[in-house]
Amino acid sequence: MTGSYAGKILQVDLSTGKIEVEELDLELAHQYVGGRGFGVKILYDNLKAGVDPLSPENIFILAAGPLTGTSAPASGRLSASSKSPLTGTVFDSNCGGSIGPELKRAGFDMVIVRGRSPQPVYLWIHDGKAELKNAEKLWGLLVDEADRALKAELGDGEVKTCIIGPAGENLVRIASIMVEGHRAFGRGGLGAVLGSKNLKAIVVRGRGAPPQPANAHAFKEEVKLVLEVLRRNPVTGDSLGRYGTPLLVTPVNKAGVFPVRNFQEGFLEEAEKLSGEQLSKVLQTRRYACYGCPIGCGRLTSLPDGRLTGGPEYETIWALGPNCGILDLEVIAHLNDLCNRYGVDTISMGGTLSFALEAFEKGLIGEKDTGGVQLRWGDPETLALLIEQTAYRRSLGSMLAEGSARLAREIGGSEFAMHVKGLEIPAYDPRGVKGMGLSYATSNRGGCHLRAYLVMSEILSSPRYLNPLKTEGKAELVRSLQDVFAMLDSLITCKFTCFALFQTLKYEPKFYARLLATATGFYFDEEEFRKTGERIYNLERLFNVREGFDYRHDVLPARLLTSPLPEGPSKGEIANLEEMLAEYYRIRGWNFAGQPTDAKLMELGIISEPRWPKIQVALDLRDMDEALRIGEAAYRGGAEWVEAGTPLIKNVGMEAVRRLRQRIPAATLVADLKTLDTGWLETEIAAQAGADVVCLSGLAHDNTIKDAVGCARKYGVKIMVDLIEVKDPVKRAVELEKLGVDYICAHTGIDVQRDKAEEIDRKFEVLSRLTSSVKVPVAAAGGIRADTAKRIVESGVKILVIGGAITRASNPEAASRKILEVIRG
Repeated sequence: MTGSYAGKILQVDLSTGKIEVEELDLELAHQYVGGRGFGVKILYDNLKAGVDPLSPENIFILAAGPLTGTSAPASGRLSASSKSPLTGTVFDSNCGGSIGPELKRAGFDMVIVRGRSPQPVYLWIHDGKAELKNAEKLWGLLVDEADRALKAELGDGEVKTCIIGPAGENLVRIASIMVEGHRAFGRGGLGAVLGSKNLKAIVVRGRGAPPQPANAHAFKEEVKLVLEVLRRNPVTGDSLGRYGTPLLVTPVNKAGVFPVRNFQEGFLEEAEKLSGEQLSKVLQTRRYACYGCPIGCGRLTSLPDGRLTGGPEYETIWALGPNCGILDLEVIAHLNDLCNRYGVDTISMGGTLSFALEAFEKGLIGEKDTGGVQLRWGDPETLALLIEQTAYRRSLGSMLAEGSARLAREIGGSEFAMHVKGLEIPAYDPRGVKGMGLSYATSNRGGCHLRAYLVMSEILSSPRYLNPLKTEGKAELVRSLQDVFAMLDSLITCKFTCFALFQTLKYEPKFYARLLATATGFYFDEEEFRKTGERIYNLERLFNVREGFDYRHDVLPARLLTSPLPEGPSKGEIANLEEMLAEYYRIRGWNFAGQPTDAKLMELGIISEPRWPKIQVALDLRDMDEALRIGEAAYRGGAEWVEAGTPLIKNVGMEAVRRLRQRIPAATLVADLKTLDTGWLETEIAAQAGADVVCLSGLAHDNTIKDAVGCARKYGVKIMVDLIEVKDPVKRAVELEKLGVDYICAHTGIDVQRDKAEEIDRKFEVLSRLTSSVKVPVAAAGGIRADTAKRIVESGVKILVIGGAITRASNPEAASRKILEVIRG
């Protein structure tokens, strides 16, 4: 195996009880690195669209990275991936501690879990082996109780555990997986995925030596350099270790973006009560570090009963604190402990609770829903009760267990349900940190700050200050960070190292690239590092597109877009998303619908050829403005090919092509010239105007076709030939293929289209003969509707040229989307 990989994958089928060990594929390792990258690749290749996340068909993955368990600083992390029951998106979560290195020492890079056990079990992984053991006595135990019971049963207090609590067992959609008692795969409801599989825990013990870097000497030198940089930095070398993540309370509040009472406000006069400095005074805390970490930001807090609990971290202090009207650190620590023991994500719990409190205030939730309990801001007893009810799906908890998005769909109030794609957003109000607004909206897993943490520049001035109230240039910075962070989640290493290792606003990954290259032996410079991260991010997006997500889901809650912040340094600000989003899509190489284009996916090596079938909207219209409006709408609905129709070109000339190119820059633009003569000249004119495909008539002389093909090769465009009025279309298609054309279009003209059954059957028969006679993609045009599109595709056609069914529709976007859904299933 190459370098620092363990080289083994553990495959577990809970339905059959079968466990197998496989070799790690080197190509997978090179293209997707580890951790998050492994997760999305396995999920994309193995899950069908529409799989219920809580069904046996869903897959759960634990994956280490090539840096996990090495001497690289802050590399003790492990990634968990699945399809989220909360968001319906691809989802990954990673956590620190020691379980990641333990898995590598046990001999595995990845664990893939499928199916559903007929009874509760836990997975026991140790020293290159694994077995499923009965967990019926563990089912129903709180996390800390199950942790103690597992260690006692196995007779080893050093085992590392991933455990679900009652929330996971009861399929609560915001359930977490608790790791080593107080760390967490917190977000996205992954605990419910394990609960749906009757898998109470995954327990790991590894006594083997960790894998060695490919170039041990060079790796050691890189590690020394990185350690020195981390120690010199005031954040990673001092303040994070001194105060932990609660150090963020003060600067975030000073910026006026510290959300209060469900984002109704962004500034808290009494924020110092919750600061990192105050935490160490009010609570008995003990500092600890994850495996191999020189920062040591972790905190263990002593509770009144003598137990230790992890945290509370900054996000938890906010979510269960001022977001719910609580300003008492002791109360917050208690609520945090309840969430940890029940196995509930503190961010989503706090976001859902605050939504419920406001909904009760507004009359959307009543005492009949709460069992007579009054919901009031700042009531610790009620919040504790609601957390318990959520974990066990009792009373109002059965509604809270669904998360704020589903709750809002049931009772109303979606304008103040603070989520993106179903995932509750964290503790930075994007009205006053514009880049974070774009980061939230375009995150592949929903409302998350860790996909692109622009807060480090917009608020913390790391590595340089970035004006938080400006939108200019933020799209490029968000895209850059998203790609680099996808790689950090695949290495896997802690993002806190970025405070020291990024040295300009280019967010250069040079230190990480050198660690990866010397650890694995694979070639990685900064460019290749970024490209690999971009590949991972685009594959995640592609997974979500397959699940029905597009630009309509890249949104922020209405409150953030329409209600200005009422007080504080960011007073009067709203989230300016729309002006950044279009630029972001353009930079990404995505279309207006927020979907990766074929060109981008082929550039990244995700696909090797275009994804067929395609819709080509034929703008056979007179008016240019109407053509632009319909063309853009159809493109948003999934018509990736946009045709400047012959009537439009005859009316406004090549201006039709130029303006469509300006309006829809990522579309595949077809100039339907139906050229009969001067093939080179007309192809050149269309190509210079911005066409990607130039359409000639099949009645043209072979010399005209040859000239057009030669010109197309010079300008990098494609040639389509329309067989309208050709007497023997199959024979002519074969001839045209030999002449070098790229596409052939079987076309029934508007003036001769018929709806008679025998005419339709004859058309399908011709199409079938045509597609079986040539290798180039075949297009079909003429009278295609949603009810005939599927049969046409089944005949082998790759491109459906559709005119009136889209251009005459009251909603061209919806019409395009409907046809696309029909032809792609």
